[in-house]
Amino acid sequence: MTAAWAGWTLWAAVRTAGELSDDAFITLRYAENFARGNGLVFNPGERVFGCTEPLLAMLLGAARWVLGLPLPILATALHSVGLLALASLVLLGAARTGRTLPGAVAGSLILALPFSWSLQGFAWPWVGALLAGAALLAAQRPLLSGVLAGLAVGFRPDALLGVALVGFFGGANPVGSRKPFLRWIAGAALTLILLSLSAWLWFGHLLPATLAAKQAFAAGSGRAGTRSGWGFWPAAWPVFTRIFGAWLAPVAVLWGVVGGTQGMARLRRGKDPVFPILVGFGAALAVAYPMLEVPFWSWYVILPLFALLLGLTQCLVLLKTPDANVGRRIFALPALLALLAAALFAIRGWSTVDQAGPRVALYRQTAAWIDQSAPPSARIAAFEVGTLAFYADRPVDDLLGLVSPQYVAAVREGNWAGALLASRADLVVLTGGSRINPRAPWFSRRYRPVTEITVGDERAAVYVYRRRGPARPVSPGSPRDGRNSPRSPRG
Repeated sequence: MTAAWAGWTLWAAVRTAGELSDDAFITLRYAENFARGNGLVFNPGERVFGCTEPLLAMLLGAARWVLGLPLPILATALHSVGLLALASLVLLGAARTGRTLPGAVAGSLILALPFSWSLQGFAWPWVGALLAGAALLAAQRPLLSGVLAGLAVGFRPDALLGVALVGFFGGANPVGSRKPFLRWIAGAALTLILLSLSAWLWFGHLLPATLAAKQAFAAGSGRAGTRSGWGFWPAAWPVFTRIFGAWLAPVAVLWGVVGGTQGMARLRRGKDPVFPILVGFGAALAVAYPMLEVPFWSWYVILPLFALLLGLTQCLVLLKTPDANVGRRIFALPALLALLAAALFAIRGWSTVDQAGPRVALYRQTAAWIDQSAPPSARIAAFEVGTLAFYADRPVDDLLGLVSPQYVAAVREGNWAGALLASRADLVVLTGGSRINPRAPWFSRRYRPVTEITVGDERAAVYVYRRRGPARPVSPGSPRDGRNSPRSPRG
């Protein structure tokens, strides 16, 4: 099974090499500067904690420095290894109970779903793999288990929920002695302290500024606001209908939750610690993201989705249990149908697995134009900054505040014009239907259009504007911009 998975992983990695979304390029921009010796920064000289996944950026930067390979290719390679490790650990945990079928099915779907491969450049496979490895080692190697669990937080801060679960299901249940649990606590605590101290010394903050920026975006943008809080999971629902089908998606969620709950109760003190950790972590994230008021993005869904798949596979146990009555086996059939639907989607969906899409291609072309037409010191302002900053290799102001926290207050008010007016940018990059109206008098007085960039037959376009005079940033509380006047879109 592992050999077959390795072969598939190699094929999928070659098939999707370098296909990253714009947000993933933010991490790659940090990694590139780290490889150059500039430190973990987005813009050289600016120590802003705008990278949600700092250990991934450092790992990619180190690989870039040692191997010299392009970072998008390294991101795919690292993603592939993490994904294969996660699937293998799920199988290993299931094999400890003598029930390899659920682990084999879950691991195969983790590797086969195009959704898994369209989310490259993010740390979620390594978070899952580190927590699963920590769970497996909690009893025999508690100190190492604690270290692995702590490192998961360095890949993503929300992994702290998983650390608590590892401590509860693994470290807190030692056999015959409290010493293993104390060693686990020591390993996890030491790792977390070192990570926190490093972040504080370098950035002056313990947590990334991205959380505040995403919350501000949800508060200041009507569309994003409907996709946060109570609207988070309704916005994510198309992901489930695409994988399971419109009719089976509710069945998949219901049976996955039931199977996950029963499996956690059955395996809490059993031989498979991986299942309760990953299912519990996915469930915790499913609750945490709406509570945090962050707008839905696809990478938030992947680990809760895997928890659901693990719950569905637990229903398959009823089909193979000799003493299961007819009613229990009939109960397991909807879960089987949902898993078959996911497998069918995995087979058919590979013709459309392309997370990069036309938007990243547009930004790459724009970056190429900037590289040829603007001096190295030219500063860019944009609402999507990952691809632009990585390929143009220029300092960038992020008008959404992810890597430019000085604009978060304006973003929270929906004051996009105020954010731009406070910028020192020489070039402004906008897309059609942008939050800023380029026909507004204040914008025309400040900037002039210089080029329009399109790619292929796509209707989308990118427009580049150049500052008319020297940079004169003002307060982010300056006049706001609507579609036809400098008033706020929120009235």
